Amino acid sequence: MTAKLAKFDFNQGFNRETTQYAEEGNWFDGDRVRFRAGRPENIRGYETKVSTAFDGSARDLIAWKDNSNKKRAIFGTPDKLYEHNGDSITDITPITTIVTLTNCFGTSAGTTRVCCSDGSHGRQKNDWVLFTSAATFGSDVSLTGNVYQITSIVDLNVFTISITSNAAATSTQAGSASFNYYIATGTSVATQGVGYGASDYNAADPVSVGLSKITATGGNALVTVSCASAHGGVANDFVVFKNTSIDSVAATIGGNLNLTKSAAGGPEFTIVSVNGTQVIVSAGANASASGDVTSGFNMTALIYKQTDGGGTGRAWDTEASADATDLALDIAQWSMDNWGEDVLLNRRGSSIYYFQTALSTTPMRATTVTTSPISVNSLIVSPNDRHVVALGANEFSPTATVSGTFNPMVVRWSDQDSRTNWVPSVSSTAGEVVLTDGTRIVGAVRSKNAINIWTDNSLWLMEFAGPPFTFKFQQAGTNCGLIGPHAGIDYNGVTYWMGFDNFYANTGQVEVLDCTVRRFVFDRLNTTYYDKVYTGINSEFKEIIWLYVSDTATECDSYVVFSPEENYWVYGNTFFTTFRDREIFGNTITTGATTTGNFLFNNEPAGVFDGDGETLISFVESADFDVDDGNAIMYMSRIIPDFDLSTGKIKLHLTSKQFPESTESITKEFDITNTTNKVDFRARGRQAKIRVSCDSNNASWRWGSVRLALQGDGAR
Repeated sequence: MTAKLAKFDFNQGFNRETTQYAEEGNWFDGDRVRFRAGRPENIRGYETKVSTAFDGSARDLIAWKDNSNKKRAIFGTPDKLYEHNGDSITDITPITTIVTLTNCFGTSAGTTRVCCSDGSHGRQKNDWVLFTSAATFGSDVSLTGNVYQITSIVDLNVFTISITSNAAATSTQAGSASFNYYIATGTSVATQGVGYGASDYNAADPVSVGLSKITATGGNALVTVSCASAHGGVANDFVVFKNTSIDSVAATIGGNLNLTKSAAGGPEFTIVSVNGTQVIVSAGANASASGDVTSGFNMTALIYKQTDGGGTGRAWDTEASADATDLALDIAQWSMDNWGEDVLLNRRGSSIYYFQTALSTTPMRATTVTTSPISVNSLIVSPNDRHVVALGANEFSPTATVSGTFNPMVVRWSDQDSRTNWVPSVSSTAGEVVLTDGTRIVGAVRSKNAINIWTDNSLWLMEFAGPPFTFKFQQAGTNCGLIGPHAGIDYNGVTYWMGFDNFYANTGQVEVLDCTVRRFVFDRLNTTYYDKVYTGINSEFKEIIWLYVSDTATECDSYVVFSPEENYWVYGNTFFTTFRDREIFGNTITTGATTTGNFLFNNEPAGVFDGDGETLISFVESADFDVDDGNAIMYMSRIIPDFDLSTGKIKLHLTSKQFPESTESITKEFDITNTTNKVDFRARGRQAKIRVSCDSNNASWRWGSVRLALQGDGAR
């Protein structure tokens, strides 16, 4: 029998909900490919937009044009806030506190360590401080105009920084200096509370001590805890404050700080320093008032050592204690939205900040909207009616308009056309609503004339209704919560989002999307980093992309793409952490966490198929195919390639084997150029698969209609 040529046209997208053999007729695997008109092709590459690295991995990115048509972008990291408005990026991080001090620096000859003295500074390790008006001291140490990260906390009054070179002399600085403190640095690493894996293996069981007094200072995050007996703790150990009876009162100090949540235990706090029987910890937020708590609570401190303390550790691979929790401390997240040509911003748990593009101050910085709720988890601006909407915030209080009780399920909004008035009244449209069906509001997206608001379990629609209620709320779905603050997006009036185990769309009703790679994505998803999921639109190719963290990675290393118009799914590897469509800069822009630092990128510029000059490998692989359901051995003898190939070459792999679970296989590999007419070979097997890959620098390729000569053969 003469072998006949057969076209190999597989269904578009990746299909791997079952086995590679069961998905016959489909593409099964790939990386850095998309489909157009049903045909796979490699995606374009990227190039660094700004050569300067920035501190931390970006968690949100916004792009817009100001009133003078100037292109701008802002992105926020756990460390800082940055603006891009040309060829460079500028640090626009809000400064929360400025103090002017005298005789406040000291150096030791031959070291880079500088001690900075500021009584009750309230800072934490890794926070940032900008020094101004500081005289040179020690003959060679100049701090003026430089931003430094705090390297250690000595005590309540002293912290250290590191300068770029060793000081020439041991000295102290005379004269005054201004300390400009940035907003507290957040974390990009999800921190587990006291539970399995919270401490080092073989770490000691906690020391339990009673408490006699807790002291907070207004405007300071450091809390002094007086223990009733010796505690044995040292700096960098951590503490859990625990109610000893279910009826005890949680210690609320400094007006707004809670150290404990329930009788089961509370969050962990790192010990900053110790002073005899006193333990100094950082509460993670500044106290709103000064005060002591000496009674009305029944609490103990569980102090966990970070070393075994001389052989008193637990057995290998055991839980911390019977009372352990699996609490995870949230990573730092940003949310951003336009306010005309300006931008409103929020870092989760902080106030709302305002960036004004028309300021002449250099550098321009985001400033605090002092009348906004003191703690907000995210924000969005409502369409058409211009209300600032805070999602998860302090509820309104007539006696404390900005610092009422924090409620993670409250939706609170400002007066119309005002970012500063948050007080409900007869002359104001400000107000609030507490949602149900969930434990916290996760995120929100505008769609048509409504705002889609997700809790961790449900979807709500918020629509402008006018007086007297301003907004109406309708629950649109349940058991469809949002996996992370940036995991939802609007595309052509339909909202798409990633949940905890499915992808969804709101088309007028909530629908579960038929995802052909669902198991592959969610089985690999690193559940510790739900919050880092980020979604964007690539309007050029009509795609929705989700970036996520897989397996043991700690930053986004994977993506999954859905094409609503062509209805297919693909996935691949990446290092991008945020993604913004091409409407402002002409191509999508991204931020990425590389091995050399964090950068801003032009993504998929025209004609670019490499990554900053480095070759990008792309491939696509079919599911297994056979003849007569595998009853006959296939004999394959010729390939007629049909590729749209720019330069270089692609590799065509043909792998055959006898059974789906066989380990034995035979692979034929062929180099294909744009002048290759045919490839003759011999291969036999009961089933086979085709793989196309490209590792040529800056080469583009597209699958056409490849033909393969095959026929039924004997059982050899």
